[in-house]
Amino acid sequence: MSSNRIRKYESGHQKRQKRQRREEFLQSQRGLLDKFVIKEPQVTPSDNQIQETGNHPNIVETEPENNSEQVFDNTNDLDSSPTAANIDDATTSNIGDSSFQPDIFDPRYWDSLNSKQIDILAEKGPKRDLSIQKGPKDRFSRRFSARFYTRILSNGEECDRDWLVYSKELDRVYCFSCKVFAKGHRKDQLANDGFNDWTHLSERLKEHETSVDHAINMTTWYELRNRLQKEQTIDKVAQQQLEKEKEHWRKVLFRIVGIVKFLGKHNLAFRGHNCKLYEDSNGNFLGLIEMLAEFDLVIQEHVRRITNNETQVHYLGPRVQNELIYLLGSAINSEIIKKIKQAKYFSVILDCTPDLLKSYLRSTMTQERLNSLATIAIESEMLEKIDYEYIIEDFISKNTHRIMLFK
Repeated sequence: MSSNRIRKYESGHQKRQKRQRREEFLQSQRGLLDKFVIKEPQVTPSDNQIQETGNHPNIVETEPENNSEQVFDNTNDLDSSPTAANIDDATTSNIGDSSFQPDIFDPRYWDSLNSKQIDILAEKGPKRDLSIQKGPKDRFSRRFSARFYTRILSNGEECDRDWLVYSKELDRVYCFSCKVFAKGHRKDQLANDGFNDWTHLSERLKEHETSVDHAINMTTWYELRNRLQKEQTIDKVAQQQLEKEKEHWRKVLFRIVGIVKFLGKHNLAFRGHNCKLYEDSNGNFLGLIEMLAEFDLVIQEHVRRITNNETQVHYLGPRVQNELIYLLGSAINSEIIKKIKQAKYFSVILDCTPDLLKSYLRSTMTQERLNSLATIAIESEMLEKIDYEYIIEDFISKNTHRIMLFK
């Protein structure tokens, strides 16, 4: 007995389309839960003051009063006072939002760049983590290798694929020029969600770099980079003004890093009972800013802009202090690890010290900040060997989304 039902099987093309639509939907839903979750910041802004007690010189103790509410009260007072400066960043509404700092050099955020961020990327080019020589293995025991960065021509000459970027977070490779500068619909995976078929990556790269669309996007990138470097863009006057602002902010950051280095080296407290310039008990950090403003033209101009409400971003707040403390401490740790790796022999000293610090820390004091301060104070001689350009570049790359005034 024959049946009237006709069973229809999907073709291979239909199955691939269905799988692609499902992957695109899952990709579009990625990260949506982050809107409803307040992430724990790596370097949490704290408004507490560290001071040593006379009875316990080895124990760090803090003020008993709750200064976190006081900081927000001071912020409101600053708006109504013409001579006071708001030291909490106005561009971040809360601690949870400020903890999320997307890196414009991360391929995951290239689809949401504005024109100024694209100019920065075009001029500086994509960044590579050269420490990653091989990625994790997939289910076929294949993985990314740094050798894919190099193209070998038919005559044996080696050519750098400066457009190829590997994302260690997603374990995928991208074409920088096609993902950033392509117009219209992008068909290639290298310009969309990334490519992770490591078995066929070599063939795919050869096909991509010889395609017409890739050549057009590479030309667009190189032409924009040359115009930016030669200051031949349409908005030349605006670019020159932007360069002046970038130089001003870099000089400001150099001085702020110097103050953080001085206070950490001498184991001095950073903050006081309030966060206002030119008021009593505002701490050593703001006190040094006031002192520099008396004779240093850069800080003098910076303080003038703050007091006249000409800028909403000043980088004098507790969150920036903690971030710079963490960056300096991390740089010292990296220098120590580098020396250990270079040394043929080294000694290890073990000591048993009771962990008395935690009982004297309030909830607003982070262990990362304390560890970084201790590292800076103990290994202060290494601060002279730290490349502050690297510290500032690292800080800029994490804060470019808040103010686009840096290279």
